[in-house]
Amino acid sequence: MDHDFKTKLAAERERVEDLFEYEGCKVGRGTYGHVYKAKRKDGKDEKEYALKQIEGTGISMSACREIAFVQYIDVYVGN
Repeated sequence: MDHDFKTKLAAERERVEDLFEYEGCKVGRGTYGHVYKAKRKDGKDEKEYALKQIEGTGISMSACREIAFVQYIDVYVGN
């Protein structure tokens, strides 16, 4: 991948830390990392979110499947 493209993409990408405020409450531990309770910093809603901090380097195929499943649930089951 082109270095300039990666640099530009990194600068434009929103970071989770910029969007959410961790409430310091660790909800649990999953196979791929820890799960924390958080709320949006911008106050667009008062929902509580569960954010998973993935450990290690790279993402395994199992982790990719988990991410896809959570996205599916959000689209078809969530609000």
